[in-house]
Amino acid sequence: IAPLPPPGASEAEVAAAADAALSLWRRNGVVVFEKLLTPHATEALLSAVRAAEADDGATDYTLVTRNAKRGTRSHKALPVSAAREALGEVAQRIGPFLSAALGGSGALALMESGFMVTRPGAEAQAFHRDVAPGVVSASSLAASLQVALVDTCAEQGVLEVSPGSHRFDPAAPETTSFDRRVAAGGSATAGGAA
Repeated sequence: IAPLPPPGASEAEVAAAADAALSLWRRNGVVVFEKLLTPHATEALLSAVRAAEADDGATDYTLVTRNAKRGTRSHKALPVSAAREALGEVAQRIGPFLSAALGGSGALALMESGFMVTRPGAEAQAFHRDVAPGVVSASSLAASLQVALVDTCAEQGVLEVSPGSHRFDPAAPETTSFDRRVAAGGSATAGGAA
């Protein structure tokens, strides 16, 4: 779990928090931030997700999502405008870490904004990459940010990662097996992110 700089943190505190998160990311390929979003931003994002889930016109990826047994999982695009407050908080709180991790000195680019809702009876997803190898190359990096909008427990399934897989050969097939997986936390707290 990486520390977050407190509100109103000095430049030195922000830099120290970014360095601590960067060290974890370089070693493991994953960083967990507890309480990344304020309760207000978490609730606003949850409301936007509920509205988009009910919107038949929203771009729907459910049919191409792994292990999408009918009615147990939905995966749709979320308009950036609906996530503006949450994205602003993310940029403010972990922007320095993301810039250092991705090696950029300019503005970060958002490639996709979406959500997944998993209901009782959903099957676990097969182990996979979140960013397709064709999207990134040896000269570019990408980060996937997942924010829990509701509290969950380990029995509901948690994000699993293979430590070091972020250094894995992008030419390797997605079905490559990894020797070791670890849960990126036994539970997720609403507003927390990995």
